[in-house]
Amino acid sequence: MDLKTLKLELLERIANLDDEARLLALKRLLDGPPTYAVPNDHLTVVREGEAPYLKLEDRLYTAAEVRALVQEVLRAAEADEVDYASLFTAEEWDAMDREREQADRGEGTFYTIEELEERLKKSLGK
Repeated sequence: MDLKTLKLELLERIANLDDEARLLALKRLLDGPPTYAVPNDHLTVVREGEAPYLKLEDRLYTAAEVRALVQEVLRAAEADEVDYASLFTAEEWDAMDREREQADRGEGTFYTIEELEERLKKSLGK
């Protein structure tokens, strides 16, 4: 692809962008110092498909509003918590404790992740 075709393709892609955050990021990039090596951290802002950052400075929050938002997030997190310990029986816990003790002593059979994946595939019939 020649330089003129590349420029036209880029201009067309820019013309089709409707995301203000991406356009502003591209403007900042182009307004920056002329360089042929643009650091990757500057390019990550312009990647397609990523949602723009939420601008908190668009609105001022009172301390009470911030507390309420944090409490709401914490309540939601507590509601989603699962007591995984209750999913195992006492016998299963005892078996896991014995296996951990064996592993601590260096006894037992150990597998690499690849070996475990292979054993899983065989047991599932894949």
